[in-house]
Amino acid sequence: MGAKCRGVKMLSWFVRLQIVLGLAWGNRTTDLCEKLCSCVEVEGVLHIDCERRGLSNVQHFSAPTSRFYQLFLHSNSLSKLFPNEFANFYNAVTLHLENNGLHDIIPGAFLGLQLVKRLHINNNKIKGFRRHTFLGLDDMEYLQADFNLLRDIDPEAFRDLNALEVLILNDNLITSLPANLFYHVPITHLDLRGNRLKTLPHEGILELIPRVAEILLEDNPWDCTCDLLPLKEWLELNSYSALIGRVVCEAPLRLQGNDLNETSKYDLCPWKMDNDLSLVAPPAQGASGLPPTPAFQHPRSPTSASNQSNPRGNLQRTRTSANSVVPNGSSDPLLLAGCPTACSCSINSPESGLEINCRGSKLESMADLQPRPVQAQELFLRQNNIEIIRKTHFLDYSRLTLLDLGNNAIRLIENNTFLNLTDLRWLYLDNNNLETLMPDMFAGLQNTEYLNLEFNLIQLILPGTFNGIPNLRELFLHNNLLKSLPVDVFSTVSLSKLSLHTNYFMYLPVTGVLNQLTSVVQIDLHGNPWDCSCNIIAFKQWVDRMGTDVVLSELKCASPEQFWDRDIKSISNELMCPELYSKTHLTFSSSSNITITTETGTHVNPYLETSRVSISVLVPGLLLVFVTSAFTVVGMLVFILRNRKRSRKRDNNSSASEINSLQTVCDSYWHNGPYHAEGPHRVYDCVTHSLSD
Repeated sequence: MGAKCRGVKMLSWFVRLQIVLGLAWGNRTTDLCEKLCSCVEVEGVLHIDCERRGLSNVQHFSAPTSRFYQLFLHSNSLSKLFPNEFANFYNAVTLHLENNGLHDIIPGAFLGLQLVKRLHINNNKIKGFRRHTFLGLDDMEYLQADFNLLRDIDPEAFRDLNALEVLILNDNLITSLPANLFYHVPITHLDLRGNRLKTLPHEGILELIPRVAEILLEDNPWDCTCDLLPLKEWLELNSYSALIGRVVCEAPLRLQGNDLNETSKYDLCPWKMDNDLSLVAPPAQGASGLPPTPAFQHPRSPTSASNQSNPRGNLQRTRTSANSVVPNGSSDPLLLAGCPTACSCSINSPESGLEINCRGSKLESMADLQPRPVQAQELFLRQNNIEIIRKTHFLDYSRLTLLDLGNNAIRLIENNTFLNLTDLRWLYLDNNNLETLMPDMFAGLQNTEYLNLEFNLIQLILPGTFNGIPNLRELFLHNNLLKSLPVDVFSTVSLSKLSLHTNYFMYLPVTGVLNQLTSVVQIDLHGNPWDCSCNIIAFKQWVDRMGTDVVLSELKCASPEQFWDRDIKSISNELMCPELYSKTHLTFSSSSNITITTETGTHVNPYLETSRVSISVLVPGLLLVFVTSAFTVVGMLVFILRNRKRSRKRDNNSSASEINSLQTVCDSYWHNGPYHAEGPHRVYDCVTHSLSD
């Protein structure tokens, strides 16, 4: 250990010597505090704030060498870090690199940062940690890397981090942790929420974190089978000494939604606890056969092709062949003859079709189902290796009411694939690799009420995507990579449940998105990096209006820094958007409209939503009323004036000849008669005299 410390000190002096020599030889750097950044002292510590300065590299910059400092480089353009990138910042104790679009860290980038205790690389696009990614950060105690695209972590990525205590890896794409990852790493706080973990082994992982005081494991697709027994036993041993997040089963279907702590070892691994190898029917769960249904639990929790959302009673089943199961007292050889060889089949009732369970059959394509189960009513294809769904795959499955394609590797669903599935009510596409949702992907699903798309890689939803699912009631989009939703995305559906938690939403618009959720009774939005600034005011008002019975769990701010990890509801609008409320006077009228008068005039508040009527609808409506009224008034005036003109014309026609003769007489008097010399006033006398005559 002493040799290692001496090595670190030698490296430190070597880096400093390089910098000094570089300055001496003309490789000059610019001090960030001189021109580019804001440098202020906060509670005795220098803060170098370089937020949003457009920096793409920092190799030609430096910082004060006489004191320690915290370096804030978030929201720049540091998309790639090269070796010795921070060699000039050897007095930094904290480094912030959030929101840089960072996707690659070349080993050696952090050399020279031997004093750094905290590193923040969250909200970037990092896909993996290599062996020497963190080389040089020997004294780092805190690493925040949440909201990235982490999938691959080298077993020796943390080998030199002998002081690392807090590791935040939530909301990534991690499917497993390599063995011995935490070897000689004194982890006390570990956040693994919102990843793709199905199991967490004791050997090589849990056994290496005996001092952990907090481990967060929610929102992972845990596979509650024998492989999860070590985690269950470890959680039971550490439940009194550590804060532990809930582990909720995603698979198998018979345990879906169950809390691991409340699930018996027999349920996890019955063949290990009992010699009975029959897994067709699980132990009874009550008179109705239904497990408890917490919020956002899937409505169908089948037991090897079960029927629990629409129970038909607990039918006692007996095994009749290696892959066919029928109820006592009933059989249909014609139906059972259509059971694929790789699957097990059952008949719920004589009048219904087949329930086909092909879970974990290593299928790579729907074409591998032989013979084709054209009479299938419920088809379970979970945990196979299917990558592409062709539009020809479901041409003969018109009787399907439930289709489970979860836990595959599906990256492409051809347009109009489900066009023939007009009776389908439940569709599971969770735990796949879908990236984009488009309208024709779901065409034909006229009666589908439940759609599960959680734990995919969805980044884009095109307008009109859900137009082909008019009866959709429950939609699960959590644990994806969504940052925004298109306008009118929910205009054609009446959702009662919507899950958007653990994505990348900074705010959600009310107009065109949230105000279309007129039938929603539950919406889950937690785990998003909410930006608690002016743009979120209308969203905050919508959340307050819906109440805690509709909007589940707290919504925590991720930015700006002063509001980090605070609940949105606990922050006043004035604090979130001081520039909106400063020097303003609010006037409330009887119609609940809000007018803001400032020193520069009167204008409508762009952030506050004053009613449920969209401003884009209200303004054109008022304009139409005004224009219609104006045209009506003008029309009436024209009509009155034209009538008066016609009346005058009739009167004038009757005396036209008299007026003409009078004009002739007066003209004669004016030019030739005695009145010419007496001025124009005599014309009046002429007219009067002539009229009297």
